[in-house]
Amino acid sequence: MQKFILKLFPEIMIKGSSAKRQMTGQLYNNLLTILERIDPSIKVAKYSDKLEVFTPKEFLPEVRQKLLDTPGIEQILEVLQFDDMDTIDKIKVKVRELVADSLEGKTFVVRVKRSGKHPFKSIDIEKTVGGHLLANSKAKGVQLKNPDIVVQMELIENQLNVITAKYKGLSGFPIGTQGDILSLMSGGFDSTVASYLTMKRGIKTHFIFFNLGGMAHEIGVKQVALYLWSKFGSSHKVKFISVPFDDVIEEIFRSTPPTYMGVTLKRLMLTAAEKVADEMEIDALLTGESVAQVSSQTLRNLAIIDQVTNKLVLRPLAT
Repeated sequence: MQKFILKLFPEIMIKGSSAKRQMTGQLYNNLLTILERIDPSIKVAKYSDKLEVFTPKEFLPEVRQKLLDTPGIEQILEVLQFDDMDTIDKIKVKVRELVADSLEGKTFVVRVKRSGKHPFKSIDIEKTVGGHLLANSKAKGVQLKNPDIVVQMELIENQLNVITAKYKGLSGFPIGTQGDILSLMSGGFDSTVASYLTMKRGIKTHFIFFNLGGMAHEIGVKQVALYLWSKFGSSHKVKFISVPFDDVIEEIFRSTPPTYMGVTLKRLMLTAAEKVADEMEIDALLTGESVAQVSSQTLRNLAIIDQVTNKLVLRPLAT
């Protein structure tokens, strides 16, 4: 079995105990849902400051990618776990077996984090293991700053975790901890990125599409929404709502001066989205609008557009 240690997003760690416990629990449940689809034998363990995932090696690439795409994880450590490592001699022999061949012709340093009660300190492990590796490998030498290889490990009581790889996670909050939002999806770049940002922030993001261009356009937008959901948000079920708006467009062209067409269309979209959000008991709407990008997105026009709804309208790309 391959083991991963998952470090939580720092903003989770500074929350009060109740909020931190709730967010850690949500991330745990999210991972159970996502990883069970890969294989039921994959296990997830929950602790106060981290999560651990154990997977058969044949699923390693797929599990690694899912962890990289899951909001709430700050760092992913790929480790090899060894139990009953209660002496420095056992540790140095095991580490030599694992890394000696990879040190040939290279400089290295040993770094250790330790927790629990031991008759030795972390620096004692670093010195002993480093000396043993230097004497029993073809390493170029020890270099404390900017070495070619960092031999990194964690000792928790008598459990040794040798870190073989380290990855930057997606960060953010676990999906399901920050409520729901309804995203006005056009299928373009801006609304897609805005939806990604709310998912990364832990908000369960549903999609509403106002169809102005026929079935082909709708299929394209559905594909974009499906990609976003399957990659970043598949721990929760969401809805995709399509609203036919071709008759509305015809009426706008017939009765609205060209100067006001853009603002009028946006106001009508927010009005319709608000009604759908009310039915879904969602408190906020999401758009990909950016200040001054087009004429309907000046501050004055955005303020006029927002007056049509009582919902909170989030615009992550506004500035």
